[in-house]
This record gives sequence, C-alpha cells and structure tokens, in this order.
Amino acid sequence: MSEAIDPAGAGDGLTELRRTVGGAVLAPTDEGFDAARRCFNALVDRRPAVIVRCLDADDVRRAFDFARAHALEVAVRGGGHNPAGHCVCEGGLVIDLSLMRGVGVNGDARTAGADGGATWLDFDAATQRFGLVTPGGVVGSTGVAGLALGGGIGHLTAQYGLTCDNLVGAELVTPHGTVVQASPDENPELLWGLRGGGGNFGVATRLEFQLHPLRRVLGGLLSYAGTGIGDALRRCARCIMRFRLAAGMT
Repeated sequence: MSEAIDPAGAGDGLTELRRTVGGAVLAPTDEGFDAARRCFNALVDRRPAVIVRCLDADDVRRAFDFARAHALEVAVRGGGHNPAGHCVCEGGLVIDLSLMRGVGVNGDARTAGADGGATWLDFDAATQRFGLVTPGGVVGSTGVAGLALGGGIGHLTAQYGLTCDNLVGAELVTPHGTVVQASPDENPELLWGLRGGGGNFGVATRLEFQLHPLRRVLGGLLSYAGTGIGDALRRCARCIMRFRLAAGMT
C-alpha cells in the first residue's frame, strides 16, 4: 500500500525526498508553488501534488522513485511552452527541469550539449559565439528538449533539416529510474526513437546536437500596398533566390 502524501510536507516520504534531492521540492502550501506550476498557456490551471525542481539526472531518478512509490501521474517540464500544458498535471508529480539550463559547445567538433531545461535562447547564445547553429525554434523561450523530441521546425530547416535530424546523443532517465546514454555507438535504437519517436521513452536530461556554420542571415518585413501584389511577391522571391545563390545557399 502506497504511503499517503501530506501536502504540507510533513509525511515521511516527502521529507525524505526533500532531504535527498539537490533541487527544491515544492508542495501546494510552499512559497513559490503557484509560480512553479504556471506554464506558457495561462489558461492551463492545474495543481500537482508535488513539484520537484531537479538539478541533475540523480534528482530526476529520485523523483521517478517517489512517483512510483505513490502511484502518481508524472508530467515533465522543460521550457513549459507546450500550448496544451503537458508540463503540469492535476494531483500528480511534476519533474521540473527549468533549473537545468547549461549549454556546452565543442567548436572543433561542431557539437553542443544542452541540459534538459535549456531554452533556445540559452542554446543560441552559446553556439553563436562560435558562429555555429542548429535548427531550433522561432521563439527563444521554447525548450530545446521539447522541440527536439517533437521533431522541430524552424527558420533553418530548409538548410539543415529538422531539429531531431541533428540530434546525435542523449542522456535519458527511464521511468524505472535508470540513467542511460543514447548515441550511434551506445543504445543506437533508442537514439533512433528519440529522433522522431516522441518524448515518452523517459526524461531527457542532456541532449547533444550537430552544429553548422552560419555566416549570414537574411530577414526583414515585406510591406506592399496597392495593385500588382502578385508581381511584387514574384520580384521579392527572385531577389531572395539571387541572394541565396550569391551566399552559396542552395
């Protein structure tokens, strides 16, 4: 029989979770709980039983252990940007990765590793110091992991494919609390699944991407009033094509 959860945090199980997790454990009566349960879509108003704000894969593993012991539904929060609000659940446990936002870049290998809570603003700020990019989101607050595990369409997709096409490695915590690595050499079938199979294999605590050089960006606003709009758009398309050819972008 599972131990009942004391929302005030007095239960032995929740006390032990607070003691063993490196990050913060928030119950509904704790300060900061309401802020932590909010997501991008303000229409989503769910109250989980507990939110575990993880700092590493071990914290995620302990959160899974607690959820299994209490038969709790689990939601995973990365950037919290999903419009359906999948990052928060009613009466369950939220594994919150939003404190795990580190991004490391290997400029020589043209790869970058992003923690599970990193956003595209975190990622792009780190990689662009090296003049390197990978296809990402069009909104900086979008989570790297959520977009990558869902496919990932962005401004650079035409040149370099989907975000998941550029995923070359991952660290994953399974629902059974096992930390596994996925790469072309280790658990390659899991990496294959992550590159388009969705995010339900576990919680991705680290994702590694292939990077590409980006020398020039073309952007702007096209505004036209009056007659002959079709002709104006065709001229604009020809200008863009000439620019791409001149820049070596095919």
